[in-house]
Amino acid sequence: MSIKLNKIMNHKINSIQNLFKPKNLPTVLLLLFILLLLFYVYKTYLKEGFDLEPAKLEDEIKEGKKLVLFYADWCGHCKKVKPIWDDAAKTVNKEDENKMIKINCGGDSEEEKEIMKKYNIDGFPTILIFENGKPTMYDDDRSKESFIKAIS
Repeated sequence: MSIKLNKIMNHKINSIQNLFKPKNLPTVLLLLFILLLLFYVYKTYLKEGFDLEPAKLEDEIKEGKKLVLFYADWCGHCKKVKPIWDDAAKTVNKEDENKMIKINCGGDSEEEKEIMKKYNIDGFPTILIFENGKPTMYDDDRSKESFIKAIS
């Protein structure tokens, strides 16, 4: 059994070493570029809903009416509401304007702590309605229809 495992391991090591030979370098770099491009497309265009960095919140909410979900990835209640939120956001968000925004504040960064303190967020999920930068607590049902109605 160990002889067979040794042969497999040697074959895999040889395959990896062959990848890094100078003649194969352009292919490896091309594959790496394609992977990075796919990752960029996913993060920019295919990810559900509109995720915003905490530092960019102020610019996004200063004009108009916005519905903002403050959530944490580790929160069970957030995991239940996010699919409903994303479904509603697909309906109301447009390419040039996002009316429904979600912000992950469940980490430990200073930006997240600052946002949570500024808007009195002491639990997750918290939903606020911003009208020209002024927040009010969203206290309606957490359904797709209610989210759409609140932002319309």
